[in-house]
Amino acid sequence: MVATIAPRPPLGLPAGSIRGILAVQITVILWLLMLAPDDRPVQVPLNLYFLLSLVMVFFVAHGKSIARRDEPMASPLWLPGGSLRFIILAGTAAVFAYVAYAHPERLERFTPSPEQLKNWKYYLGALAIGFVLGYGTRILPFRHAWAFQAFQAWTAIIAMAIMFLEMVFQVIINISLTDRFDPVHWQTVVTGVVAFYYGSRS
Repeated sequence: MVATIAPRPPLGLPAGSIRGILAVQITVILWLLMLAPDDRPVQVPLNLYFLLSLVMVFFVAHGKSIARRDEPMASPLWLPGGSLRFIILAGTAAVFAYVAYAHPERLERFTPSPEQLKNWKYYLGALAIGFVLGYGTRILPFRHAWAFQAFQAWTAIIAMAIMFLEMVFQVIINISLTDRFDPVHWQTVVTGVVAFYYGSRS
């Protein structure tokens, strides 16, 4: 007999907390790449566009797998309802307004190079497969088992850690190189792991 416990969000945080942290991590990478000095060889990585689609998933999850602002359940990270969405939207609007006004040439960083575009199928595949596999775990008969909930907790930790490493690589390491490095396999793994977590909690 498999031991079960009452279902709860990973790490004991309010529903949507890990997804919110991941959404902020994804968005912060975009902000920092846009704010990087002009003497840096900056290019928005192609997989970031696919990860940004998961930020939209976080937005639409409210009222479904994440409590609405007017519901009695705690909002993500116990913050006031709508806080993370406000941070993401306001921060993105502020960064884009600043760049468009003071450094409009940086908007070219959004134009993928031909070398980047040839890898789109890997990122799309990782996004789709990861999300579908994650969503499939919601119908498993043992999803309330202690072992499975521990697995979800570890998946949350791994997803946040891997996004942190991606941030360090893109914002600190890669833009300091004269010739940018495009680690397709690593970015495919990052996209797949984060998509899996989002799928398992959506």
